[in-house]
Amino acid sequence: MASDEHDSVTQKDQPGHPENVGKSTTGKGEDVLKKDGQEAGRYDVEDEATGRPVGKSTLRDVTGVDPKEPKS
Repeated sequence: MASDEHDSVTQKDQPGHPENVGKSTTGKGEDVLKKDGQEAGRYDVEDEATGRPVGKSTLRDVTGVDPKEPKS
């Protein structure tokens, strides 16, 4: 059986090649946070038990709009 030149298993630079299986193709969330900053409507608080940050969100994050206080 001849190998197809477009077969991802036979081409090392293709994602389907056995040497590339299991490799991450996306960035880490921590790296995105460092690059882009915190999303609107989200903030971190420290977990009392572990001392690690825990993500929280405001109504803006939940609803997709920035709620305002009612005018009096």
